[in-house]
Order: sequence, then C-alpha cells, then structure tokens
Amino acid sequence: MDGSHHPNVRLDKNMVQDKDHIMEHLDGVVDKPEAEMSPQELQLHYFKMHDYDGNNLLDGLELATAISHVHRQGDGEHVQTIKEDELINLIDGVLRDDDKNNDGYIDYAEFAKSME
Repeated sequence: MDGSHHPNVRLDKNMVQDKDHIMEHLDGVVDKPEAEMSPQELQLHYFKMHDYDGNNLLDGLELATAISHVHRQGDGEHVQTIKEDELINLIDGVLRDDDKNNDGYIDYAEFAKSME
C-alpha cells in the first residue's frame, strides 16, 4: 500500500505549529500565554511533548507516537488511523530524510531543520 490516503501524516509544519492542539497538551505545564509563543517555541514544545524519555532525541517509537498522534476531525467523531506497515515506512522516511548524522534519532536541530 502506498499510503496515499494519508497524504498529511508525517511531522509536518502545520501540525507542529498548531497552537490550539499543542496548548491542550501543555495545559498546566507551560505558564506562558499562547499569544506570546513564537513558532519556534511551539516547535520546541511539540518536540519535547513527544520526547517521552527526556533524552532530547526522538527515537522510532517516539516518532511513531508523534506521527500517529490521534487528532479529532471537525465533527469530533472521525479519527485518522494508519496501518502499522505504513507507519513503519513513514518513520523510515523521516529517519532517512531528517537524521543527518545517521545515529538513528532525530535531535532537536534535525527536527527544526526539517520544519523549514
């Protein structure tokens, strides 16, 4: 399967800078008003939000969670799902394209560069 029915599933700039969605996750964690956050700050918070082990690197499992992060659609009923083999292909693509030092992780610099 080519994944064509999931054209926007990836670590894309729109998702990483979706203030409302990120602020939902940061409620009670960050005390800075969202109106004062720059796109770079939102990007950093998105990265940190998915860095579950706190090592400042996104591994394959953290990337999988970020990519497959469930988003409610307009009606609140439909959610976008992705098959395991498609997810694996997407993660492989992210690592191939964005892991510039080939260490198997996406660090924040690589992440930020991929958002440009």
